[in-house]
Amino acid sequence: MRYDLVGIGNALVDIEVRVEDAFIQQNTLTKGGMTLSTAEDQAEILEALKEHPTKISSGGSAANTVHGFRVLGGMAYYLGRVANDLYGRHYTQDMQICGVGFPGPGDGTNGTGTCVVLVTPDSERTMLTHLGVSSTLHQDNIDETIVQSSRAVYVEGYLWTGEETRAAALRLAEVAKKDKIPVAFTLSDAFIVNSFKDQLTDFIRWHVDILFCNDVEAMAMAETEDIREAFDVLKGMVDTLFVTRGKNGSWASNSSEKKIEIGAFSTEAVDTTGAGDLFAAGTLYGLIKNHTLEESAIIGSYCAAEVVSHMGARMPIHSHTNVKNILKKHRELKGN
Repeated sequence: MRYDLVGIGNALVDIEVRVEDAFIQQNTLTKGGMTLSTAEDQAEILEALKEHPTKISSGGSAANTVHGFRVLGGMAYYLGRVANDLYGRHYTQDMQICGVGFPGPGDGTNGTGTCVVLVTPDSERTMLTHLGVSSTLHQDNIDETIVQSSRAVYVEGYLWTGEETRAAALRLAEVAKKDKIPVAFTLSDAFIVNSFKDQLTDFIRWHVDILFCNDVEAMAMAETEDIREAFDVLKGMVDTLFVTRGKNGSWASNSSEKKIEIGAFSTEAVDTTGAGDLFAAGTLYGLIKNHTLEESAIIGSYCAAEVVSHMGARMPIHSHTNVKNILKKHRELKGN
């Protein structure tokens, strides 16, 4: 079977809870960022929030992107590891229902990875991640036949937190590059950039064709507080670059377009979890389906606006999934 997109990342189940800013401060968490955690630390946090309602859903950065790509109509496969437990079976079923190719639960003593997502009143999300069995993803899990059957691959930066997962990401990229298949990559989080900058720089320069990041990650990568300078540094490293800027929209460039600016779709943000993931989903769908750079960024912007309009990192069921309708809506909003 041929796939439009093959993604790789940490397969995690999200446990989302609404909290006040004071809770983030009391627990000395980095607001808006990701912190690696233990199952025990997660349990302690959730015990303190036991009176709060929770929402449990399948997640993981690249998984959200692949899932969104499939919702738009693309054929997709996801490489990630879950355990044969309740969370793992739930995760597998979610992927199968959507039509995403997925290897399914494996063996092992570690449970399925989880991410406690704390959402504050300003819709910002703060994440505590216990990787579980997802941290055992390794090179042997890369099915070269699946990669070689794809039109593009997508790698998440979170994989750099483990030696085996990083090696798996590198292997996927090497197989893709050998067959001239474009490699897309997301920096994922400023924590990842600050912790692994030299390794990421080498990976981007030698393997990456399409780079995704937000403005904070871009400035961290370029070691500057000037987003325009950061954009110029990064576009010198890759053929195609997308920098998301929240309510300020996004910037993009490639070998023929030095810089374009795309406005954000207006929406009332409820939960920013998955905004960058769904931007990548829409943008990659556009590029793979031969839309222009600008049209691709517009599709990504729409998907990001839709996902932040509700709790959770997956597209709401009422969203447009026909890109013609998405582009039409953008033209209408611009008054064209």
